[in-house]
Amino acid sequence: MDLGYLINILLKRKWLLLTVVLISSIATYFFIDSLPETFKSKAVVSTGIIDYKGVSLQKDNPFIQQFQIESSFNSLIEKMKSRNSIKMLTDTLLLHDLQERMKGAQGKPFNEKPDEAKLADLGVDMDNLVMKLKTNYNDSFLNTKPVPVIDNQLAEAFKYDFESLWKKLEIKRIGETDYLSVEYESNNPALSHFVVKTFLEKFFQTHEEDLTRKERKAEEFAATQFFARKHELDSITSLIDNYKNVHNLVDVTSQREGVVAHIKDLELKLEESRLQIPALKTNITSLEKQIVKLGKGIGDDFANAILYRDDVNNIDEQVKKLQEQKVELFASGKSTVAIDKSIEALRLRQADMISKTVPVNSSHKGKLDDQAIQMVQDKVQKQLELELAEAAVTSYQHEINRLQGKANVLTNNDNELATLISAKELADKEYSLAKDKYEAAKSYSVSTENPLSMVEDPEFPFESEPKHRAVFSAFAGIAGGSVASIILFLLAFLDSSLQSPGHFQRVTKLPLLGFVNKVKVKNMNLNDLFLNFQPKSDLEAFKENIRKIRTAIEESGAKCILFASPKAHEGKSFLTVMLAYALSLNDKKILIIDTNFKNNTLSGYKTKSFIEISTDGPHHQSTMENGYGQLSSNPETAGSDDTNLRNIDIVANKGGSQSPAEVLAGKNFKKVIEQYAKKYDFIFMEAAAMNKYSDARELMPFVDKVVVVMSAESPVGNEDKDSLEFLRSLEDKVVGGILNKVDLKNI
Repeated sequence: MDLGYLINILLKRKWLLLTVVLISSIATYFFIDSLPETFKSKAVVSTGIIDYKGVSLQKDNPFIQQFQIESSFNSLIEKMKSRNSIKMLTDTLLLHDLQERMKGAQGKPFNEKPDEAKLADLGVDMDNLVMKLKTNYNDSFLNTKPVPVIDNQLAEAFKYDFESLWKKLEIKRIGETDYLSVEYESNNPALSHFVVKTFLEKFFQTHEEDLTRKERKAEEFAATQFFARKHELDSITSLIDNYKNVHNLVDVTSQREGVVAHIKDLELKLEESRLQIPALKTNITSLEKQIVKLGKGIGDDFANAILYRDDVNNIDEQVKKLQEQKVELFASGKSTVAIDKSIEALRLRQADMISKTVPVNSSHKGKLDDQAIQMVQDKVQKQLELELAEAAVTSYQHEINRLQGKANVLTNNDNELATLISAKELADKEYSLAKDKYEAAKSYSVSTENPLSMVEDPEFPFESEPKHRAVFSAFAGIAGGSVASIILFLLAFLDSSLQSPGHFQRVTKLPLLGFVNKVKVKNMNLNDLFLNFQPKSDLEAFKENIRKIRTAIEESGAKCILFASPKAHEGKSFLTVMLAYALSLNDKKILIIDTNFKNNTLSGYKTKSFIEISTDGPHHQSTMENGYGQLSSNPETAGSDDTNLRNIDIVANKGGSQSPAEVLAGKNFKKVIEQYAKKYDFIFMEAAAMNKYSDARELMPFVDKVVVVMSAESPVGNEDKDSLEFLRSLEDKVVGGILNKVDLKNI
């Protein structure tokens, strides 16, 4: 279907469309006018989503930023319109109305007429409910708390349930701004204002509680972690202090290093003492050999006199004790200068005693000279020094062993303490991290603010909302007309009739020879039609369309043409006569052979002196006024005296149920056609409807071309597919199709 065809459909039904538009507009106007007045209260809220108050947006990615903004707005709107938020409003409205009902005649509830049927089904006595509220709740509580005993059925009775409020409560973003508009429309201006005001107050409160609840939980969790880490750190610190006190530790590492240093010094002293012993023993042996040379007895007596003196031995014992004290002081890192001086003084006294000692046996005094005495004294001195050196070695070794044990203990203590200190360092890090998080959570909790704020407070709607009757009426008219147009287009789409030449070609896939528009006249003589100008434009167009088809037939080069159609009453006989008459005006001789034995309309022109058409018959089908003559096979005598039909001859038939093949059997009809072709310029034949009869198929061998006649008012159904497929299979033998009864508005 092309655009022109669709427009023609609307033009043909313009009065219907206009009626639909008017009825829709008028009905809408009176319907809207009959609606009660409504009052709308509106408030504007700043969300803080774009003007930052708690939502962080990534500014380096515009897509993510826009997505986050839209997601944040959608989440906030969904939260505002959630059942929990609406439930708070429901409870508050019900509480208000119930409180007002308590006041009796002075009360002004918003809904003065709740659904009594639902209340009856609910089984709630309003008076008892009011008394219960008076008994269980004081005024301050009623003014601040919703009533927990109210259920959904009671809300539905007052029309304060979720569905009723949700439909009228409109929450939307204002353009691309940071603002939301909250609107409520009802028949009561006080109700509209109360709903918006109360809803925002309740939601602001719960939203802030939700925000602070999250922050409080975060702060509590951070505090728990902080105090747990602090307790752990204090426990480890206390354990370290107790360990140091028990083991007398100040700085284990330094103590251990000091002990090791003392051990090294003692080991040096030990080595020095050990090195003195071999030298002393060698000196003593050498002195003994020299003394022997002087006289063993004298030397022994003198040595014994020295060694067995009590005062000499006492000094020796004192020196040994001082030597042991010196080792201890040296091991502890203290000064040994005083002890060294005491040892030196004792040794000097001892040397003096030895020098003044004389042999026990006085008989030897003369034998001893100063050299011998000196050797004996030196031997005794070396023996004393050897004893002191051996005692020092023992003391040094004992002290080294003691300090080595202390060093081992300090090493063990150091490892244990190092483990505790490592645990303390880890606990200290965890404590510092927990402390920072706790301080941050505490600071954030204190600084958290409600991102929602009121930009425009809800206004009391003193004036009702405009009804826009004219706008809605116009819209209803347009909508009604559009729906009616769509229905007409749908009916046209479902209409399988060939409304236009283009539609004919798309559906049949046959070449178009021409079309003939539909005309409505009564008893129009063809001679007058073709020779005179017609005042009616459709008749003039009809005449010109016939002439166009006449020209196409003349140019086809065919002499014998069969007029066929899938269905009956498509206009084959009508067009056959019209084209024959039009060709006769061009001085062409035409022979019409009525081979349609099932509907021999053409045979009726056999005895007519003129041809007259009438198109205003029943069902607007083209009919021809005609009479039925006798069947004659001699066309030379047909209408020979009529000047109007001087170039047209008709071979008629009497009708019957036989097919052309049966009627023409044994008559060599092809040769008859060849003889007629020598005398006539064109031979026209008509076949019965192809869907029901085989006549057209049987006549194909006798004709040059086939003209398919179809009516624009007849639908193309499944029964026509086989006939059209057969015609398409003829290919070049089909000169084309003629579309009859076309509405000029579809051209």
